[in-house]
Amino acid sequence: MYKLVLLLKRVAAPLLFVIIEVVALSYYTSSSSFTRARLLSVSNNITGAMNESLRSVSDYFGLRSENEVLAQRVVELESQLARYTASEEVVELSADEISPYLFTTARVVRNSVFGQANFFTIDKGLRDDIEANMAVLTPEGYVAGYVIDCSERYSVCMSMANTAFTMGGKARGSEYMGSVAWDGGDYRKVRLTDVPYYAGFKAGDTIVSTVSYRFPPDRVIGVVEKFEATDDKMNSDVVVRLAADLSRLDRVVVVKYLDGEELHQLEELYEKHK
Repeated sequence: MYKLVLLLKRVAAPLLFVIIEVVALSYYTSSSSFTRARLLSVSNNITGAMNESLRSVSDYFGLRSENEVLAQRVVELESQLARYTASEEVVELSADEISPYLFTTARVVRNSVFGQANFFTIDKGLRDDIEANMAVLTPEGYVAGYVIDCSERYSVCMSMANTAFTMGGKARGSEYMGSVAWDGGDYRKVRLTDVPYYAGFKAGDTIVSTVSYRFPPDRVIGVVEKFEATDDKMNSDVVVRLAADLSRLDRVVVVKYLDGEELHQLEELYEKHK
C-alpha cells in the first residue's frame, strides 16, 4: 500500500495535467464550428505530411526495381535497333540472323575514379556469357568502359578514367577519326588526339565511338570542351567532357560484338606486320 501511495504521488501531477488538457481541448473543439474546422485542417495537414514522407520513403526503396526494369527495357530497344539497322543493309536475311550485337544488363558493385588505374566490377560473369572486351555503356548509351576479366559471377571492367584506356572517336557527322584516352587528370574529361587540325572541331561538338572490336559505332563519348593545335600545327588536341558520370555508375548495359573477335585478330595480324 505504501508503494502504491508513492506511485500515486509521482504520477498525480502529470495525470492531473493530462486530464485538464483533455477537458480544455474538448471544450475548445465544441465551442464553435470554426474551431472544429481549424483543428480538422491542422489534423489533415499533419496526416498529409506523414503520408507524403512515408510515400517518399517507399518511392526511394522502389527506385532500384524501377531502374532494373528501365535498364532491361533499354536492352530490348537496343537489340531491336541493332536488328533494324542491319536489316536495312541486308534485307534478304531475317532480322534475328543479322544483328551483330547482343545486349545485357548488369549492376556495378564496386567502382573507383580517383586513382590512375580505375576499374569497376559488375555482378555478371562467365555464367552470364560475359567475356573480355565487351563494351560497357550507361543506360543512356554513353560509353563507360569495357570488360577485361571475368570470374563465374563477376567481371572487372576498365573505366574510361584509366590511363591504359583507349578507343576510337570522332565528331558526329565527321569522317575524321582519332584516338580517345585519359591523361590521368580530371576523371570527367578525356582527350581526342591524332585528328587533323583542319578537321574543324568546335566547342559543343558531340564525340562518338567508331567501329571497333569492342564498341558499337556512334555511341556518345562526350562533348568537345576546348581544342587547340599541336606544336607542329598539323593535328588537334581536343578536350572532351564525358557524357557518362563515371563516379555514379549503377545499372549498365554490356554489349557483345559478334564479329569482334574476327576483327581483333585481323588488326593484331596487321600490327605484327607493320
